[in-house]
Amino acid sequence: MAGEWYRAENLRALFARHAKVSESGTEIRLPAVLVPDAANPHDAQAVAVFVDGLHVGYMERPDAKRYHRHIVGLPGGELVVASRQWLRASADDTWARVTLSLPLPEHLQCPNPFGRDCVSLPPGSTIQVTKEEQFMEHLIDLLDRYGSDTVVAASLRSVIEKRPRSSVEVVAVDIDGQQVGVLSPTQTANFMPLVRRAEAEGRQVYCRASLRGNTLKADVALHARKAHELDETELQELFETRSN
Repeated sequence: MAGEWYRAENLRALFARHAKVSESGTEIRLPAVLVPDAANPHDAQAVAVFVDGLHVGYMERPDAKRYHRHIVGLPGGELVVASRQWLRASADDTWARVTLSLPLPEHLQCPNPFGRDCVSLPPGSTIQVTKEEQFMEHLIDLLDRYGSDTVVAASLRSVIEKRPRSSVEVVAVDIDGQQVGVLSPTQTANFMPLVRRAEAEGRQVYCRASLRGNTLKADVALHARKAHELDETELQELFETRSN
């Protein structure tokens, strides 16, 4: 990553929030948000890097050139990735480095289209889907179609899951119109408000998902912002955006 030296004040503020600023050096690990910066006067393909809401630098120019258009095409126009931050500081000087863990740029695009008039969740943290083993026939078909390690579009819907002594509402995860699993009770609570609001408007919630595995075992993980991670402005934009 580039430009950390010019963002020394922000990096010191970041470490003051999460660790002790030390002359011997300190490491923390927080997600980084990559945001294309087309208005940058030095590079129209620049990609800014934010950690905990603080601008800490830019992607290196060769990387930004490779990733810029892919990130622009994502729902929400930004990408959240794992990141490592290191800082060593004295009273007068700051030495810092931010390292990004990047997927291949071609893995950022979904080979299957999002549904028409959908609510497209912006990229966020990784959410593991559960009970994939119950839907292996469809998952094997998907792996044959898209490959053993790829990113696809997934949709979310509410279903009633019957249990021996009760029934419970959960969020089901579909890929290409068929179920591939459900979210855990905790993650159902995180996404159900978004699903219910969309369904009340006759719409579906879509997001990016990782699909990995083989004929013996398959894993699906969502990459999306949770309901409580969206502010009122973002919610308004999310639900007012409709396909032509």
